[in-house]
Amino acid sequence: MSQPVPPEESGTLDGAQLQDRAVRGVAWTMIHTVVSVPIAFAVNLLLARVLEPEGYGRLAFLTTLIGIAGGILALGLSSAMIQFGAKAHASGRTDEVRGILSSSQGFRLLVVAPVLTLLVIALVDVPTALLILAIVFGVWVPAALDGGPITLFIENKTDRSLEHGRIAMVSGLVVQAGVVAAALWAGTADAVWAARVVLSAAGIALALLSIAPAYRRAVLRPRLPRHFPAGFWRFALPTGIAGLIGELVVSRTEVLFLNWLSTPTAVGLFALAFGVSSHIFAPAQALTGPLIPAIAGLREVGLDKVATAFGRALRASSTVVALLTAAALRHCALTVLVPVLYGHEYTDAAPAVLALGVIGGLAVASGPVSAFVLARLSARVFLIANLCALAIDVALALALIPAFGLWGAVIANAAGTLTRLFILVGSEARDLRLTFAATAAMVMPALVGGAACLLGWSATLGTSLAPIVEACLASLVALALVLLGMRVTRSGLSPADTQTIVRVLPARLTRTARMALSLVTR
Repeated sequence: MSQPVPPEESGTLDGAQLQDRAVRGVAWTMIHTVVSVPIAFAVNLLLARVLEPEGYGRLAFLTTLIGIAGGILALGLSSAMIQFGAKAHASGRTDEVRGILSSSQGFRLLVVAPVLTLLVIALVDVPTALLILAIVFGVWVPAALDGGPITLFIENKTDRSLEHGRIAMVSGLVVQAGVVAAALWAGTADAVWAARVVLSAAGIALALLSIAPAYRRAVLRPRLPRHFPAGFWRFALPTGIAGLIGELVVSRTEVLFLNWLSTPTAVGLFALAFGVSSHIFAPAQALTGPLIPAIAGLREVGLDKVATAFGRALRASSTVVALLTAAALRHCALTVLVPVLYGHEYTDAAPAVLALGVIGGLAVASGPVSAFVLARLSARVFLIANLCALAIDVALALALIPAFGLWGAVIANAAGTLTRLFILVGSEARDLRLTFAATAAMVMPALVGGAACLLGWSATLGTSLAPIVEACLASLVALALVLLGMRVTRSGLSPADTQTIVRVLPARLTRTARMALSLVTR
């Protein structure tokens, strides 16, 4: 017999409610991101200083290697859980959600955890004590409890997630504090990696406190993985393969090729450049996560509103990226952050930050497209896009890294990222019957931001100003140019976009938000 879930947790939702939930989810996620990014940035800076390029590169290598191994074994399970679970939850089919959660936990414990344990033992060369800690807290604890964080997305709780935001911030602070302690105490990449793996398990456990009791019981009562909805694995397997390949394309996977074909120093420089550019765009990346369950539900109960939501998501992410590109990228890449804060041994990474940042900005601006492609269960499109992108990435990495080192990796990463981006955006635009001009208008702010960044840089060429003064001047010029450029091109947020964002914010923030958003509203 069905065990009822409270109406506020499982009631059928209409399209308008799902859109509002998505916007609230983005708002709270961005608040969390704005708070956490400076902390992560400071910790990253400390790690680079303490570990130096060789140690920093080893940390990136260990993290990337285990991430890839986990992705291979998960087989798209998380994506399928969110897609099928969010659709069932939005329609009030709570029994189906509980079945998905229990069966998924059984699969993780019976299949994923044992195989991943063997892979960690075979591939990771760290002291035995650290290896045991990593296996227990990095493999088996997540396998037992990972349904908690996923259920937050299934329930679409990211929308009202002051509670969810607190969990994310608390667990993030615990992880960062542990990483700092390991770096200062042991001073090795192996110890930092183990501390990060162990403490990340705390956030997984905390998520269980925030989900509906009936769903919590389902997570904690795994069963044999044989009671999934029709089509679950047919979606999960190709999506998992596509997601893994996509992760190889857009992440810092090039550190594996650099570790093989170049020097430890080159690994560290690329890892730092990729990390700094990722920090810059973290607020824009926060737009994608809350959209995934909301769009899955929207396709189930409000198909006529999908095109509107697509345009709103692209305009919002492109606008955020434009502001970050203009105000931060030039400042961070070429003057202050790399040579001064990280140390002169990282100087060669500075131009790579700029290159990866410009390409990454365009990719992040169109990141929400993935939520829409997933919502129509288009695993084939993902697979094609990611296979093409990976083929180009690997071919260029193998051809260029032996001769060009760091820059060979940068070129390979950029080519793969752009290939994937064009295929996914083009596919979703065709499905929604959007013209090329209409789609280009949605991402125009990101293009304006890139141009403003370059113009801001050229405005300071030949000056004899101090680096910090030059950086601030370039950022101010670029920011002014991006606001002017959006006015001239009539791009940015629409008035309806702004009203939607303001409507779901807390009352004390609405006036300030309205004034700030007016600068980027066409």
